[in-house]
Amino acid sequence: MKVIEEDKAYQIESLINECKGNIFEFLVTQKLARHFKSEDKFLLALPKDFRHRFSFYEEVIRKFDPHLIGQLNIMSQKAVDELLLYSIFKRPGNFEFQVIGKMVATNDNQLWNETDVVVKNSYNNEETDYYLSLKLTKDHSYTNTKSAGVKSFLEKYFSEFKNRSSDHQQALNAEVDESFLMMGHRLYEILGEEFHGQFDARWSAVYSELPGELPEELREIVLNNYHRVAKKLRASLEDLYHYAPATFYQSLFSLCGYGSKEIIQVQCSHAGGDLKAVEIKSFFDLFSGDHNEIKINQLGTNGSSFDIEFEKFSLQIRIKPMNKFTTAAYKVNCSIKLKNN
Repeated sequence: MKVIEEDKAYQIESLINECKGNIFEFLVTQKLARHFKSEDKFLLALPKDFRHRFSFYEEVIRKFDPHLIGQLNIMSQKAVDELLLYSIFKRPGNFEFQVIGKMVATNDNQLWNETDVVVKNSYNNEETDYYLSLKLTKDHSYTNTKSAGVKSFLEKYFSEFKNRSSDHQQALNAEVDESFLMMGHRLYEILGEEFHGQFDARWSAVYSELPGELPEELREIVLNNYHRVAKKLRASLEDLYHYAPATFYQSLFSLCGYGSKEIIQVQCSHAGGDLKAVEIKSFFDLFSGDHNEIKINQLGTNGSSFDIEFEKFSLQIRIKPMNKFTTAAYKVNCSIKLKNN
């Protein structure tokens, strides 16, 4: 289990969000199983260490946001009420449920890695599986769909471009390293010291390693670093798009949370402890199949993100530090937002 420093608000918020998502995922699945009279099978199929994990999740929530447990129970029931109106649950047969999510180890398979809940329907000696990706996000916010290290991002998700994506990956990695050094030299110059390629005790003795805790002047230098990397990434994606538009379009499916066309995304948005909306979208609900529907937007001034616009939603690509900005380890965070949100 994670150990956190209580004075670090960002760590606390991150842990709360993780625990909240896992509890919500379990409650929704449990209530679905209870509705279809298969709760016993659902509970018996949980991993052996589940009770220990769940106790930890509840302990964290009760410590930092004690009202949230009750809110999650109410929100999960509202989500189930909406899910029961969806077409797959109107079919005849017996339904059983299995939590996958973060609670169950999966192999390197796009379908399983994006699945939170497996729905099994048995009817006339035939079994059909449905794969739900369950997301709980703040109202009007982007929904996280993918996160990957920047130094392997292009080769991993645009592998169909072969040497072209590899060349772009090498150029992007060079930009990451060069930009990091540039940032380090500028920050250490303000510190009155010489930068030797990595941040050390001379820095941490005076300043924070978190951008949000830096003075404005220093924070701008850090944000400029992210901006340069994001600008390079955007240029690479634009080149790949113009080189082979259809291939590029298909490569985006996984970044949007649809590494498999069998995934059904269930986006639950909340505000003030109340569930505001439940959006249930299959692959074919969101993608037209025509690569001409997309447009790659420009970065904002000194911004670290840009949007790729689809007809029905936006895909946001953002450069973020893995943890602290003092190492050249960045991730590409992908998230989507429906146009009616």
